[in-house]
Amino acid sequence: MIAMPAGPLHPSTVSVVIPAFNSAPYIRQALDSVLAQTSRVFEIIVVDGGSRDGTREVVAAYGEPVQLVDQTKTGRKGIAGGRNAGIDAATGEWVAFLDSDDWWDPGKLAQQFDTLRECPEASLCYTGVCLVWDGSGERQVYRPRDPAEIWPRLRWNNEIGTSTVVVRRSVLREDGGFREDLASCEDWELWVRLRLRRTFVCCPAPLSFYRVVPQSTSHGLQRHLDAIPQISGSTMVSGLSGWHRWTVERRLWANQLYGAMVIARENGGSQAATLLLRSLAQWPFPTFLPKRYKALLSMLVRRVTA
Repeated sequence: MIAMPAGPLHPSTVSVVIPAFNSAPYIRQALDSVLAQTSRVFEIIVVDGGSRDGTREVVAAYGEPVQLVDQTKTGRKGIAGGRNAGIDAATGEWVAFLDSDDWWDPGKLAQQFDTLRECPEASLCYTGVCLVWDGSGERQVYRPRDPAEIWPRLRWNNEIGTSTVVVRRSVLREDGGFREDLASCEDWELWVRLRLRRTFVCCPAPLSFYRVVPQSTSHGLQRHLDAIPQISGSTMVSGLSGWHRWTVERRLWANQLYGAMVIARENGGSQAATLLLRSLAQWPFPTFLPKRYKALLSMLVRRVTA
């Protein structure tokens, strides 16, 4: 791991980067949650990707420390490009990412920097997350694995939410930002790339809130699967060879296909059974994701009794 130089460890050194596109219904909650932090942040950079719903007007009305960047003038594409444009514009020692439809607990950044002070060599800190279903308000808390446990699992399953992350800006510049050639998984690919060389720390409390919009989740499913071949044979297996490399690739596919099956099933998609069978074909051993066999049994029972 690369040792990091000592530097300011306080929320006042944070640039918050928020990519936005037609985010008018939600972005006030995101911005208000940053402004409500118990310690004032250095700057808030909203990168707008060409919104036509009044997002820019909402953001412009805030004034300092909120600033608006027009992504269409940067040459950067997609949500990865939006985040990279924000990194380019940032001047703080640290960068915190927040998606425009997510929000934070008021003590998020303060707690993260308390944790970072205990491990000054760390480059990145992530938190737990609370999923909030849009409309119903139903909530589900996910407490993250400790950094000592999350690796090497991170190679085959993304357990770090983008809106939970605070990372040194110098690290993003040195190691590269988000890959703009990826249609999806750009955040996961970056976490693995950073973890290969850097130290991570974690705040287990659910300090970040992720809005679940079922329709958008299902629409992103195919984009996610399309991106897997772009990363499964490169970043995710970096430094591995032989049996170990083959194992990670197969587990990655098995895990991602199972996750896609869960999303398809919850949204009534007809491809759920096919996705589950593909997952089992990639890694049939029941010691890995044994819940796949429970799902298979449930599907078979429903077919028999239908």
